[in-house]
Amino acid sequence: MKNKNWKNEFPEVPEHVHQTVLDTLAGLDERKVKKVKKMKKGKIIVLIAAAVAVLGMTVSASEIFQWNRRAAEVFMSDEEQQKELVTEQIAKEEYQTISDAGLTIRAIQTIQDNNCFYALFEITAEDESMQIASGNDMSFFLDYQGEEDPFGMFSSGFVAESQQDVSNSRYYEMVGTKMEPGKENLNMKIQFTSLDAPGEKAMGGEPILEGKWEFMLNLHTIEPVRYEINKEYPVNGCAVMVKSIELTPISVQLTCDEAGARQLEKQEGVNLDQADSLHSLFINGVKYKDGTVVEEEGYQELWIRCGDGEYAKTARFSHVIDVDKVSALLVGDNKEEIELP
Repeated sequence: MKNKNWKNEFPEVPEHVHQTVLDTLAGLDERKVKKVKKMKKGKIIVLIAAAVAVLGMTVSASEIFQWNRRAAEVFMSDEEQQKELVTEQIAKEEYQTISDAGLTIRAIQTIQDNNCFYALFEITAEDESMQIASGNDMSFFLDYQGEEDPFGMFSSGFVAESQQDVSNSRYYEMVGTKMEPGKENLNMKIQFTSLDAPGEKAMGGEPILEGKWEFMLNLHTIEPVRYEINKEYPVNGCAVMVKSIELTPISVQLTCDEAGARQLEKQEGVNLDQADSLHSLFINGVKYKDGTVVEEEGYQELWIRCGDGEYAKTARFSHVIDVDKVSALLVGDNKEEIELP
């Protein structure tokens, strides 16, 4: 034990955690408190282990992690659900801040599962007179360290003025739809190269500040809860065989037989071969075992696949759900129930 490198054994934690440990140790006898005060700040992390051993307490990641307000708005959830997402490694706090060329970029938080990815950054100009609006943009490169690009769709941008006032500091979001959910622990390097002026239509604006801001984020999946349904349901007057449903707290995958989907296609006058959506299979919420209904607010379809006898769709929930409590999926305007076994 005397050769143990404690610095490598325990990761860095936020300042408020250091203070929590000190407050806890303050309740010990005066002799121990004096020993704490003599220690350097860099040694405080060792005291967390000591406090656990002496006091029998445990400090979990969900208790340390404080969700960013913006991320909580995007993934609507209560405090317990937020803690659960941290425990399940769906939500992760990032500790990366880089300054260059008068601009500081801070990686704040990532939220992801096997279907979707969300990353939140904060971009701050040292010049307080510089105003960053939603029309501005960031130029960047993505590098998957020799692996294939896991995203079918990827978008990014500053948040709208309705969500954050114009100032020298602004949130920047990245959103991706994963098409390769089997890839775990894939490292994605993000290299920002400039803050850009607003452009015209699809054209990017001219660089305002150029520099190098490089971040490494981990892409991983979680194991969804899968239900084998294999039951026929009446959906908008058509008989649709529902094969399976996969749930995570933030997304859902619904798989039906192609024949039933084709009936709905004709009825709605859409083209599934062009990835059109079936309105009658829009996922409008979930029903819990106690009868509570959690309705969707802003439908977010991620991808659709139709062929080889199957119709499959994946969507992100607007509200974080408690997977273990779900008894049925609600689809279409009439919220027809697809019951889980």
